[in-house]
Amino acid sequence: MRITRKATAGIATAAAVALALTGCSGAASGSESGSAGGDVTIGVLVSDATSSEALGFKDYYLDYIAENFDVNFVYSDELADAEAEKSAMEGFIANNYQAVISFASADRPTQIDMAEDAGIYYAVGTGTLSADDYDTYKDYEYYVGAIGPSLEIEQQAGYDMAKYYVEQGDTSFGIFGAGVPYRLDMHVYRVAGMLAALAEEPSTTYGGLKDAGAIVGKIYQDGTINPADFSSDVYSLDGYFAAWDFGDPAWQAAQANLVAADPDVILAAGTGFAVAGAAVAGTDIQIGDIDAYTEDNLKAMEAGTLTYLAGKFTSINGPIFAATLSAVEGKPFRDGDSALALAQGYWVATSADEFQQILDADTIDAPVYDKASLEPFIGTDATYEDFADFVSKYTFADLVG
Repeated sequence: MRITRKATAGIATAAAVALALTGCSGAASGSESGSAGGDVTIGVLVSDATSSEALGFKDYYLDYIAENFDVNFVYSDELADAEAEKSAMEGFIANNYQAVISFASADRPTQIDMAEDAGIYYAVGTGTLSADDYDTYKDYEYYVGAIGPSLEIEQQAGYDMAKYYVEQGDTSFGIFGAGVPYRLDMHVYRVAGMLAALAEEPSTTYGGLKDAGAIVGKIYQDGTINPADFSSDVYSLDGYFAAWDFGDPAWQAAQANLVAADPDVILAAGTGFAVAGAAVAGTDIQIGDIDAYTEDNLKAMEAGTLTYLAGKFTSINGPIFAATLSAVEGKPFRDGDSALALAQGYWVATSADEFQQILDADTIDAPVYDKASLEPFIGTDATYEDFADFVSKYTFADLVG
């Protein structure tokens, strides 16, 4: 039986409208919201507005989806914390948007409860909920669900990347933790996977730990990675930095100290080349990254700086859009009474040729999740099983052949 949290009085008060204007400042211009005049408006929450991955996702929604479906997207500003997310949600609610797709995770429970109270659909973009959170919210009427890498897949992505370099014979590493200080779940799990891969060597531990799950707990507790906690007779962890505080002297020093240590590889939880590419120019330091398939990253791989990329392909957010719009149109996909919780993973390239094949296969003008592939699942009689089977075929071989 579905749990319904009906909207409470006062949501559209003058105070909420004022918050709407500030919480979504600069986000409702024509260039940001896609095609004008769409019947459905979807608010998009983002904690990252500048990375190549985030920009690729945005281009897909604004330049392809909004041009091919009767929908508008309104993007939030870059949201740094839970309070900013709440303010943006208040803005979306006050402006009577029909749905929210969220790429911001500082406080998902509050976002989900706000959407349920307001009676607007809410979906997680390229992500997942923890098992406990899913159990809490899966029966909410307006919670569409999540499609994207599960936290187990995120952990595996970090593990696979570190393992690749271990198998190449590399022994000295640095880590760029990206959103770890914000306890961004996918980045925490990716870094834990990296450390767990190194800890498979008998003498290697992180904080005395070898198990990935235990390492996840330590990262959440500390909010950082401390190289002094890394112990190994074989590998070295030569430095760590995180976040995107480019103007902060401490951040600049941490990056400079890591580069000066000259590790074999900087393992990045995201945006690795975009952040560290210039800093490692002229050195032999490689970058392994979990990011996006962009022209800049292709050039970096051609140059030999970026030597491993696990990337979400640009149109990976097509299915969650389809599920969200279908819910708005009165045809939600439910697993019984429960919201979606479907997994998708990454496409991996370790050479420029592999990278180019992926770029060519999924473009804004001709995405793998195009109108023809999504339309059968929007406002139709397609079943949950039909949709789950569609989503499960996400590999390069499945979608491209």
